[in-house]
Amino acid sequence: MTTIASTRRSDYGMTCVQCGDLLIAPEWSEYEDERHVLNLWSCSRCGCRFETAALVPADAESVSDDVAVRAFFPSLLVA
Repeated sequence: MTTIASTRRSDYGMTCVQCGDLLIAPEWSEYEDERHVLNLWSCSRCGCRFETAALVPADAESVSDDVAVRAFFPSLLVA
């Protein structure tokens, strides 16, 4: 399997490196450390599987504020 830099993106995800089909989300992601993410992509059109490596900028802010986290991930518990 080939790892490529994540530069072949569309507006919403990634384009297949073999057929150019739009891929919305990776099949699998692995966080190597705070700045490096590997994504495994799988194309349903041609069956091509490939990895991309993404680098998170060093100046990116972490979302550790509880209010912000609750706004994006509301509780699923219903009383």
